Amino acid sequence: MRAVVGDVEMSYELTGNGPPVVLVAGTGYPGRTWLPAAVAALAAEFTVVTFDHRGTGDTAETQVPYSTRLFAADALGLVDSLGLERVHVIGHSMGGRVAQWMALDAPERVRTLVLAATGAGRPPSDAHQDLPAHVRDGLAELGYQQYMSRHQRETFFNESFARKNPDVVEWLDNAFWSGRPKLDVYVRHVLARQGHNTVDLLSQITQPTLVLVGSSDDYQGGTGSHVEQSRFLATHIPNAKLVMLPGMKHGYFWERPAESMAIVAEWLAGYT
Repeated sequence: MRAVVGDVEMSYELTGNGPPVVLVAGTGYPGRTWLPAAVAALAAEFTVVTFDHRGTGDTAETQVPYSTRLFAADALGLVDSLGLERVHVIGHSMGGRVAQWMALDAPERVRTLVLAATGAGRPPSDAHQDLPAHVRDGLAELGYQQYMSRHQRETFFNESFARKNPDVVEWLDNAFWSGRPKLDVYVRHVLARQGHNTVDLLSQITQPTLVLVGSSDDYQGGTGSHVEQSRFLATHIPNAKLVMLPGMKHGYFWERPAESMAIVAEWLAGYT
């Protein structure tokens, strides 16, 4: 399905019935990368909205400067176009950064937040919007497709799971690659993530917030460890609860979809 939102025609899908939940994907990820089993686990009780960020999937790129705040405006515009008054928002990785701006810029539209494997950015004194070295070097040495495949396997999944479940790892590879942004657009998404900073605004987020992170999501990427970032979020958002998933890395929605979404669904039920 498609909806005109501001200067872009966005592609989206609706699944299930019940109170609306918007799933916001990570850096350069199209909506199709949400695992069907994870979506289905929520769709039993909620109407689940997934969508393609501009430049990904079936949503066209634009030449305006990209930022997490722009992506939040896109998501809020889609919510408006669908006639949804108040929504639960679940953001994974960069999607959690987008979700923070949704809550800050339209608090009356966002009922609750789930900030999954994400962060607020670095303090202004330590902030930078350069392309991280591991992204730059990985793309140069491996090429776009191989870099993404290796990065997903190493940061999303435990090695034992990846060995036993190559079909899940391959599914995510294919889902991303089939809806990938062009390389230059992917880089713009990475820079948007790098430029995100809500460090000094977290106290203004008033929505009930579940901060969800895998205890092994400690890869030191361009924005630091998600474990450290999640602890910071939970400490500085007034109405936040931190839940750590033992032994999980960045991709718990793909490695343990039933368990992780059950935690989310139970938490959302308390605010529906």
